[in-house]
Amino acid sequence: MVITQKRPIKNNSVLSKYFTYSNCLILIFFIVSFIGILNHEMWRDETQAWLLARDSSTIIDLYQNLKYEGHPGLWHLCLFFIAKFTHNPFSMQLFHILISTASVYIFVKLSPFNIIEKTLFTFSYFSLFEYNLISRNYNLGLLLVFMFCYLFTSQNRNYILTFLSLALLANTNIYGLIICLCLSLTLIIDTVRLYKIGQYQPDSKRARNLTIGLIILFLGIGLSIFQLFPAAVQDTAKDIQQNIGEQTVVSRFDFIFIMLKRLGYAIRAIWYSYVPIPDFFEYHFWSHNIVRNNYFLILFASLVSLFLIFFSTLIFINKPLALFFYLSATSGILIFTWLKFQGTLRHHGNLFIIFLASIWISRCFKESYNIPKLFHIHKITSYCKKNHKRVITIILVIQMISGIYAYSMDLIHPFSKSKVAANYIKKERLNESFILADKNTIVSPISAYANLKIYYLAYDKLGSFFDNPQTKFIKNQSELIDKIKLEIQDSKIKNILILSYPLKIQTNDLKFTKLKYFDNSIVGEERYYIYAVERNNN
Repeated sequence: MVITQKRPIKNNSVLSKYFTYSNCLILIFFIVSFIGILNHEMWRDETQAWLLARDSSTIIDLYQNLKYEGHPGLWHLCLFFIAKFTHNPFSMQLFHILISTASVYIFVKLSPFNIIEKTLFTFSYFSLFEYNLISRNYNLGLLLVFMFCYLFTSQNRNYILTFLSLALLANTNIYGLIICLCLSLTLIIDTVRLYKIGQYQPDSKRARNLTIGLIILFLGIGLSIFQLFPAAVQDTAKDIQQNIGEQTVVSRFDFIFIMLKRLGYAIRAIWYSYVPIPDFFEYHFWSHNIVRNNYFLILFASLVSLFLIFFSTLIFINKPLALFFYLSATSGILIFTWLKFQGTLRHHGNLFIIFLASIWISRCFKESYNIPKLFHIHKITSYCKKNHKRVITIILVIQMISGIYAYSMDLIHPFSKSKVAANYIKKERLNESFILADKNTIVSPISAYANLKIYYLAYDKLGSFFDNPQTKFIKNQSELIDKIKLEIQDSKIKNILILSYPLKIQTNDLKFTKLKYFDNSIVGEERYYIYAVERNNN
């Protein structure tokens, strides 16, 4: 009897140890994510990284191909090693949700947020959808920021691992580099503070670890800047031209108007990232906020953005380290958005990551009342401090609603028609044909899914990923047909043409037969028209 009574007690202890709410939350997130990627059709920016990794023969070749990507190569390097084992792009998606699950694990298990906040964040827009189902380098940034927050707020800080997380963060993307620089300054400031109050005694071991950590950090930042520099030089002229049109000279008034317009957009990036409410009435909802077409809502979003910055400043004002990081990182990204690249929701999401990281840091350090005393703002800061959890919860609830909506839309509707078009090509054995396309930016996802190379007429070359720093276009369908005449094969191999638009003109020299067309996806421009092409012998 004693033995039989002990067994259930032991089993109960095992159950209570592993079947906790947090473990179930993480498991549910992974299962939901796995179902999500099974039903997510990747668009061209996702498959671009995969194609670069798949079709680069060496690491040197990979970094050469990355020259004008505008991203450091950490994500691509990970994919490079995966692609050596399989050419199935689903492996990238699986790897991506493993990173997302690791981020959720750190947030749920190790962060100072309460269980409601952890649950809401787990199924928030960026955690569930944008940085989870869509396989880009941004979720590596999320993971590394959370890793830093945990290491930075640990009682026994490991400087080598902490600086390593920052060095890796710098090599995710330009936003990761900006956040890395601000977190690095935050870490250095705190280390100096601890040294001054006698809580950090740099003995030989600590000094060595700190030195090694700093070397790792500087190497990581230097490598990131080295990789970003060619694209930065290339894009600066292009970005200026896009914003002032084809004019070589603009009036002072026009220039001021353009810069004020860009400044307004940069400020609204706070709204877009904190409150990513999609346009529920728009089928092509992705990256479109509900306020985009209404001037009154745009004004409202601008005012709320200013309020959120002001409110966040006040809730962090008693925590100088969190305040410094929040203001420096947020300002850095807003200035970049204003002056360099306006970006879309996936880029603006980094502002929300900064907000969460600032809360994490603020909850792990003691309060300092020097700043409120200096500016005599005790009442307003105490009011914001008292209500900040409510505001955070409201933001996270909106994030969760948006995340579930975006996830559901992706589950029900095709995100891109690239996968189904590639499946058709493989099913009909058209992958054995000579495949042509007008340009690589739209058609390249088919190359990833069908594991083939395509002849891109705009660039007059066979390839997969888009790698030309100078974007080229075929001006009209007459020019397209002239190029096809020069390139189609006269042998027994079939010639297949893939376009993202219907062919509207014909020629006596060529015969075009429409085989299939695929349209109506969330990414509207990724629709495909597939034609068989042969010379007309009549």
